[in-house]
Amino acid sequence: MKEKVEKIFKAEASAIMNIPVTDSYEKAVGLIYEHVHVKKGKLVTSGMGKAGQMAHDIATTFSSTGTPSVFLHPSEAQHGDLGVLQENDLLMVISNSGKTREIDELLFLKNNLFPAIPVIVITGSENSPLAQRLIV
Repeated sequence: MKEKVEKIFKAEASAIMNIPVTDSYEKAVGLIYEHVHVKKGKLVTSGMGKAGQMAHDIATTFSSTGTPSVFLHPSEAQHGDLGVLQENDLLMVISNSGKTREIDELLFLKNNLFPAIPVIVITGSENSPLAQRLIV
């Protein structure tokens, strides 16, 4: 059992060490600071499935540490919940594939309502359509 646990820890540590550290982190932090703490908006997170669970956890963690944040389910956004977005907000979307249909539809709706709201993208595929069309 001990060997299995050590193997898991080593694999997880290796995975974390292979996450590329780019200027995008600083850009994302700057956007969060500007939109939430200067413009008095909120961070709105979104994702489907497991990515949605992560987005929800991110929102609750930010909220509990003094950064107003809320989770927006991308499918529910299409049926009335998009009203949670306000002009000074910031949207963070998570999609491992970078091709999640519901996220793409959420961004289409967001762009029609508030095109100036910036979007932070977290994806496992830097060459995905989602990663290519957005700024962070």
